[in-house]
Amino acid sequence: MNRVGVTPPRRHQGFTLIEIILVVLIFGIMSAMAYGGLNSVLKTRTAVEASIERTADLQRAYMRMRNDFQNLALRPIRDNFGDPQPALLGSRDNIVEFTRGGWRNPLYLPRSSFERVVYRLTDHKLERASYRVLDRAQDSQPARVTLLDRVDDFKLRYMDEQREWVTEWAATASRNQPQTTQGSTEKPPLAIELTLVTKDMGELRFVFKPGSEPTPAGANVPPPTTGSSTGIGSGSNDDDSDKDTPGTQTPTNPDDE
Repeated sequence: MNRVGVTPPRRHQGFTLIEIILVVLIFGIMSAMAYGGLNSVLKTRTAVEASIERTADLQRAYMRMRNDFQNLALRPIRDNFGDPQPALLGSRDNIVEFTRGGWRNPLYLPRSSFERVVYRLTDHKLERASYRVLDRAQDSQPARVTLLDRVDDFKLRYMDEQREWVTEWAATASRNQPQTTQGSTEKPPLAIELTLVTKDMGELRFVFKPGSEPTPAGANVPPPTTGSSTGIGSGSNDDDSDKDTPGTQTPTNPDDE
């Protein structure tokens, strides 16, 4: 007997197996597309960061080489065996060794402002070696710094007085020029060409003019102490400094009158 006004219960129906499979398939396709786009963005970001870092390393290496070559000084040295060596020596093995000036000394340490620098390629790395002293002892060891890695080849050329490129810069002794420990009559090359070959950046060529922007004299000389009567590089004594130069008149300040 059915009761009047009572609604029969409805049957609850869920998703079918085909519907669930379709939903999972669509969700998987969308997830794969989203992951592919995110992975591509992450790879691009990593490549850009690596390129920026590589470019920064190249710029730092260029600045260091430019400062060294532009401050080339004609100061011969003596090697570890006591043999005299010219201010600039370029060998066929693409190794260049030279003396540079303008070595900053902000702490006024008891050392020279000259530095002996060597550039060479070691295990696909551009290496800079520097000696703290010019006339070395047998146990003198250089301080080595890697400027740039992943370098396949390193070449050097020098422009002589006839504006011809040569791959070797001969020593002073071979040119029958006098050489002393205080100075040298050797003339530097007109230009030095440095070529780096890398896999990621290809061939890079730099041309430097030796000694084009030397550091001013006296830059590393300590300031005069209290009571000192001579200035840096003045070359005059106290008696001459108190005398007026003939034909000149000392300007006066109107406010002092």
